[in-house]
Amino acid sequence: MPDTDAAQQLHLSQPVLALRKPGANSHVAFDGAYYSTPHSLFGNTVIVRATDNYIDVLDCNGVCVASHPRTFLKHKYITDPSHLPEFCQSLLWGDRYDGAKLSKWAERIGDYTSQVIDAMLDRKAFEEHAYKSCLAVLLLSKQYGSFILERACKLAVAAGSLNHMAIKKLAASEHDKRFNRP
Repeated sequence: MPDTDAAQQLHLSQPVLALRKPGANSHVAFDGAYYSTPHSLFGNTVIVRATDNYIDVLDCNGVCVASHPRTFLKHKYITDPSHLPEFCQSLLWGDRYDGAKLSKWAERIGDYTSQVIDAMLDRKAFEEHAYKSCLAVLLLSKQYGSFILERACKLAVAAGSLNHMAIKKLAASEHDKRFNRP
């Protein structure tokens, strides 16, 4: 009769495969966490091979191009600095963006939006980790308008709540007040 614990351990160690596309921040998402890939793979489909302990990223030829210890913490970034571009991009390549572009967009909206985006970029060990959240904040201007986003960012700065979810709630509240919705 087979050893049940050994059989369970064997089952747990079977890899899970998933197709992903690395984002502009040189990371792929898997099970709520983000793992870096070489920036040259941006926009290409890769295979994520997940085991209990490791996440491997394979290119389209099945060659392992990145390997990371697996984390089960949601929203955690695991980054190999060699995977990131050698310089901060100042030109738009495809639909890539960088901190300078996000800051410039924020400046066009207003001083408080600019403060929020700069703070979000500054508080991450790697600026690229903040891109997704910054973009989510800036896109609120499309949903609510620049005036309401700037007002929400002013309130967020005063409250010290410099994150996407807080600003989204503030923007929704400001929108409802402005248009007399309960």
